[in-house]
Amino acid sequence: MKVESRKRQFILEGKIKACFCEGCGKITDKVFVGEWMPSDKPKSDDFLASEPVKKQKESKNGVGALPPAAENQYWIRCSECNQVHLLKEWQIQIDREVSPGELNPEACQVYSPHGIYAKGDALYHQALGEVGVVREKQATGSGAFVIIVEFCRSGRKQLLENVQVNATAPKNSESVTDIIKLKLRR
Repeated sequence: MKVESRKRQFILEGKIKACFCEGCGKITDKVFVGEWMPSDKPKSDDFLASEPVKKQKESKNGVGALPPAAENQYWIRCSECNQVHLLKEWQIQIDREVSPGELNPEACQVYSPHGIYAKGDALYHQALGEVGVVREKQATGSGAFVIIVEFCRSGRKQLLENVQVNATAPKNSESVTDIIKLKLRR
């Protein structure tokens, strides 16, 4: 499934994040009203247009230049003041809360402590044999980064992120894998 169609599906289901309303000046919940459909009437027949539309010249291969496709737009209503606004798809923030139970391992990134992850990413942890969703990112006091991942069976776990391995440093008695295993046992 493409990202654009997935976002469109979330909008059609009404999973829209609360955002600023220009009508009432508050951050309010938004309600999906409907899709905006472009008119199929030619612009040359539009009597409200101030200037007549110029005819397009044919290109060298004999085919007229096609106008760019209309961007998806939606009618969104403010739940506070009930004003309806026409917003483009990129202006709408969706609520992408993904449940770990909905995921399958093939559709997820394989977790590695060397990787960098974003909030909402789906991960597959090979040692646990589980899929999870990154819920939070935090910096520790030592400057390392930790992600909090929600798993189906294990619940919330803290995992290391962006761990740098120094090849020139002398070996510690504990290896990086031992430290990770110790973190996973918590």
